[in-house]
Amino acid sequence: MMKTLGVTAKAKAAAVLMTGLLLAGCGGAEETTDLTKVRFNMAWLPQGSMAGVFVAEAKGFYAEEGLTVEAVRGFGGIRTVNELDQGMFEFGYGDPMAVALNRANGGQTRMVGAINGRWPAGACFVQERHSVAAPADMKGLVFGGGQASPVQALLPAWLARNGMEAGDVTIMQLDPAVVVASLIEDKIDLGECWLGNSIALFQKRAGEAGLTIGWLPYANFGLDIYGSGIVTSDRLIADKPDVVRGFLRATYRGYAYAFNHPDEAVTIMKEAHSLLDAAVTRQQIVETGELFATEGGPGHIDADRIQGTLDILTEVGSLSAPIAAGDIYSTVFLPADTAE
Repeated sequence: MMKTLGVTAKAKAAAVLMTGLLLAGCGGAEETTDLTKVRFNMAWLPQGSMAGVFVAEAKGFYAEEGLTVEAVRGFGGIRTVNELDQGMFEFGYGDPMAVALNRANGGQTRMVGAINGRWPAGACFVQERHSVAAPADMKGLVFGGGQASPVQALLPAWLARNGMEAGDVTIMQLDPAVVVASLIEDKIDLGECWLGNSIALFQKRAGEAGLTIGWLPYANFGLDIYGSGIVTSDRLIADKPDVVRGFLRATYRGYAYAFNHPDEAVTIMKEAHSLLDAAVTRQQIVETGELFATEGGPGHIDADRIQGTLDILTEVGSLSAPIAAGDIYSTVFLPADTAE
């Protein structure tokens, strides 16, 4: 087994403040006088990758579908999907890997639309300290990633696919809020980082410290799988298919609008969460647009690439029960067109 160190760290004061501002209770879909209220788990704090949801609410796209949406902070993709399965949220931001792990343990979640057409994560490093051009260059280094992140299941299999031995890389499970600071402060050699998410934060913090961030994308080295998208439960699909269809139609309209009007999207997000950094948020929106799954239509999901995710989980022994690719996703609710 690959050596893993469990590490618990407190978030920075700013992250704690943001958490306090965003914490909310849990509950099911709520019928309001005119609109059906649903809750969306963002899998982490508000950021540019969530622009489609915020724009759709602000521009009235959800209202046109008879919905109003509350976006709530999350604590990692795997936890988000499990909370969807428990009925705490109607929709969430999750990936096929987290869905597969949930279903292998008896869960009933499903990805109903892609956002990231390719896996957006990689290993960030400080160029003044290390040169990492290929997975082999990670040998002997310490890699820090969120304890509820799919990377904990993915990384060992990805390293093995690239000729690495167990124990070549030490994986530290960190509170996601401290991964950036841990890398900049030289407490880890490599940090889990994501386009549309934390890469902008790594670059900002590194610039403030007079350092330069480099990154090694997993997708460039044998990882042709989807990243995150919209996940819901089989229960909601069966009970309220029109809610699922309307949510997706409005959400993809929101993303299309955000990609075409990134500055307005930043303004909308800052009106909801004033602590957001405008430059960082804009970069995240642009990066999410570059990742956006459009082949075959907005949110399209391909069965072969879903099978690729299952193959990786099987290789690393993370599936407690066999899972069929068709159980992971559905495309029947996707809109035909979302141009804005």
